Amino acid sequence: MPAIRRLASPLFAPAFALVALSSLAGCDESNPSFFAPACPTLDIPGSAADQFVYDGKSADIGSLVSHAQIASLSGDCERGPDGPHGHQTVRTRLSLAMNLTRGPAATSSTIDVPYFIVIMRDGKIVDKKVFTDSFRFPANVSTQSVRTNLRLIDLPATDNMTQENPYTLEIGYQLTHGELGYNREHLAPVSFHSHTQ
Repeated sequence: MPAIRRLASPLFAPAFALVALSSLAGCDESNPSFFAPACPTLDIPGSAADQFVYDGKSADIGSLVSHAQIASLSGDCERGPDGPHGHQTVRTRLSLAMNLTRGPAATSSTIDVPYFIVIMRDGKIVDKKVFTDSFRFPANVSTQSVRTNLRLIDLPATDNMTQENPYTLEIGYQLTHGELGYNREHLAPVSFHSHTQ
């Protein structure tokens, strides 16, 4: 299972389907036609790897409502369902691990975290989908590690499904202009490295 892990403090269309599920589906390795197709490249833009939400009074710690930080991205690929015209697809399964902080200015025990999945081919955006997952903090808990719902993305396959996948999936937080400007001004560049598990 490939994964992208955070090593410092700053990247995964039309796609045929973007679906939220609660758990990973198993692969049928007993099927003689089973194979592991090439996955699209995964990328997390450094400027979209954190989300700081303030109450609008200031950008001091006392005005912090929440802070979400991408910790890692994991997923795998399998042969997907046939496309609209009978062509083959590759299904990518993704889940995002995050560290969440509930700040002093928070007025709710629940944090809503919006994030995007952009699908690109040859440097051009093919599609974009925005999701929002909600996480509840237990009483007297201000930080926790969480994982998003599983997302499924079906993309057209190449003629030879073992060849390099031409798509790139970019993932990050869906930030306001103010939140993006804050990250660019205050955060050091972040690098993520891909691992195979």
